[in-house]
Amino acid sequence: MSFQLGWYEPADREAYLGLLHAAWEERTMSGDVFDWWFGGNPAGSLMSVARVGPQVAGVAAHSLARMVLEGEERLVSFSVHATTHESARGQGIFAELERKHEREAAERGVAVVLAFASAPTAPIFLGPLGWAEIGRLRVWVRPLLAQAPAPVEPGRFQSDRDAAATWPNHVVRDGEHLNWRYVDSPKGYRVVRDETGYAVVGRTRYRGIDTAVLADFVGGSKGLLRRAVSAAAGRALIALPAPEQRRLFASLGFVPAPYTLHFMGKPLAGKLALDASAWRFTLGDTDFF
Repeated sequence: MSFQLGWYEPADREAYLGLLHAAWEERTMSGDVFDWWFGGNPAGSLMSVARVGPQVAGVAAHSLARMVLEGEERLVSFSVHATTHESARGQGIFAELERKHEREAAERGVAVVLAFASAPTAPIFLGPLGWAEIGRLRVWVRPLLAQAPAPVEPGRFQSDRDAAATWPNHVVRDGEHLNWRYVDSPKGYRVVRDETGYAVVGRTRYRGIDTAVLADFVGGSKGLLRRAVSAAAGRALIALPAPEQRRLFASLGFVPAPYTLHFMGKPLAGKLALDASAWRFTLGDTDFF
């Protein structure tokens, strides 16, 4: 089976969404989320399709982001929202789409490409694509009682400074990024604030359970985390606390879950830190929460 790679065009939108729905079902992107994610990202996106004849048989994208790497702001890209039609699997489509995006990312000066890989894609990243495994990031979970979520005060992020400037390697959290990622999102994130920082709570279906998501948490106070819990709705609240935050999370009823994010990457125009402790992510840094 032969295929051809090409840039994503607006006419491919329904085909792209259809392939994502076939692969992810209830956790797929809606049309408005698709348009927001790829149309609004201030850092930009790379999007490609693979065609078998006239049909779109594979899709993939890289979301660009500004990150602080070893104390220096650099451009990075995250491999996201890729799948292949079941009739075309085993032909190397995913790997070729990724190679295309790596070349294009390198042309844009991207320092490293990163991914939170799924079980089917991880062997391809680590095998023919030559990526390196960095680590498995442990998700934590807290049961939630049936409750109406507490009200939150709406408002946009105003600062042009990085709210997470003290973190190790991390996505830059200035107002431009935070307003796109959370305030302007059709996913309905809820933001709570106090004098120490902010927290963002979302909602998803995770492992078949109606689940609240602590998408972002910058500040570190127990009061802020308690407010985030009160703003959540679902049967459970999941989070990705950093090692130094785990005692705080445990004090409010969070425990390690049997789920991890499989984190890996590849250097393009910079060094790739292979120690997981050199990185800081929250669930909102992924494309699936």
